[in-house]
Amino acid sequence: MPDDPGRKSADKPYRLSALFTLTALLLTVTLLTLFQYQQLSRIMLSTGDELFERLSLQVETQLENMYQPPSQALSLLSLGNLPHTDTLAQRLPHLQSFAQVLRDNPQLNSVYIGWSDGDYLMLRPLDVTENQNRFDAPELARWMAWHVQSEAGQRHVTYLFINQQLDIIEARLMADDGFDPRQRPWYVEATRVNEHIVTLPYVFFSTHEFGSTLAKRAINGAVLGADLTLGKLSETLHQQKITDSSQLLIYTGDGTVLAYQDVQRLLHTAQGSSLSLKRFNQLGSTLLATLAIDGYHQERRITREMEGRRWIIQQRRISLRGAPETYLAVLVPEDELLADAYRIRSESIWISLTICLVLLPILWFSGRIRRKTRSE
Repeated sequence: MPDDPGRKSADKPYRLSALFTLTALLLTVTLLTLFQYQQLSRIMLSTGDELFERLSLQVETQLENMYQPPSQALSLLSLGNLPHTDTLAQRLPHLQSFAQVLRDNPQLNSVYIGWSDGDYLMLRPLDVTENQNRFDAPELARWMAWHVQSEAGQRHVTYLFINQQLDIIEARLMADDGFDPRQRPWYVEATRVNEHIVTLPYVFFSTHEFGSTLAKRAINGAVLGADLTLGKLSETLHQQKITDSSQLLIYTGDGTVLAYQDVQRLLHTAQGSSLSLKRFNQLGSTLLATLAIDGYHQERRITREMEGRRWIIQQRRISLRGAPETYLAVLVPEDELLADAYRIRSESIWISLTICLVLLPILWFSGRIRRKTRSE
């Protein structure tokens, strides 16, 4: 049977209607997808201030938790009898208190006291192989005490190796290495004030690690101290990373880095007492070097295009009692912060295409059925 020209003419409106319906549907779904993505992105970016504020407060809280308990312990020790002792025999019973402070505060690597006559008593745990090898400790030693005493113009240096029960298993007389607590940064700074101090990082005398000291002066002028390595601070930052590529660092007003999430970059600077800490434009990061151009005394939240990515950056001063001027910098790539928005956008587009592909044959068959019905 030959085609009926009238039927073809009648089919055109149905075809146009189907095409219009499909186009409208595709456009509607696409617009809804874009709207959903834009709204989600706006919400995530608008909550950025809250996110960074919460992170800053969390880091401050972590720092307070690292510094406050040992500071309180030093205050209690400064009020006890230890500052008023004169001999090793009188001081040995107080190692129990030192050991308890170290047990309660595993972030510390030593507790000690220096007297105004140059005497010194320190206790450190030997819970890492590096320290055991460094001091050639006996196998059963779990603690090491270092005592320096000045007597009749002579200096006597003793290493005491102590087991888990705090019994002395070896006393070792050592050559005088010239250590004088009165010349160390923590002693000098603490004697100037009548409150707790936190020193800028420096190289520890016996281990050649970089770290800072919490210190408190006693009434008679003796100074109690506790050491915290920069590695411990950096581990704290590493636990706070927002995304895989985000960067966090704590630094002083002149840009000297106190903690960075990549611990190895800081530890590499601690190989000798002649080296100094890096500023954050020296950490091998183009991103941080570019940021440093604006100076270190910054409190701001900005976005920057760097290293082929858009970064959200916040710099903020953080407060820590007794510590020098300290800042926290948080840098997060926007694409990682909005990863969920990107994922939802991609999923929405694929869902829209799937719906259109499913509806296309339905509309086509619907048109065929309508034409067949009209022809009958």
